[in-house]
Amino acid sequence: MKKVIYPCVITEEDNVYYAEFPDFEACFTDGESFEEAIINAKDVLEGTLTVYAKKGIDFPEANMNIIAEDGRVVFVDVWLAPILDRASNQAVKKTLTIPKWLNDSAEAQSVNFSSVLQTALKEELGIH
Repeated sequence: MKKVIYPCVITEEDNVYYAEFPDFEACFTDGESFEEAIINAKDVLEGTLTVYAKKGIDFPEANMNIIAEDGRVVFVDVWLAPILDRASNQAVKKTLTIPKWLNDSAEAQSVNFSSVLQTALKEELGIH
């Protein structure tokens, strides 16, 4: 799966850095530093692309000729595979092995194995 790259214009005003993606109507964020603005910009771009994918909206073509009059242009890349997977929320079957005693205890308490595994994996991966 490929990556997409979009230009992001970062401006500074009163010690706040504002990041905006001109190729999108409402894709912007800010940060207390230039670096934080870039990190937040990547997050907001991923979120915007996820919404587009869920709604079946085509991603806009990136305009790589953006010139920032009052700021700097940085190029933010995003790997599409996790975004498209989140958008489709497609389930996959996994086979795993756990100790019998743990299985028996969990079944006795009607534990939803899929839910527990998803929650644990998200926590392990830092996904919320």
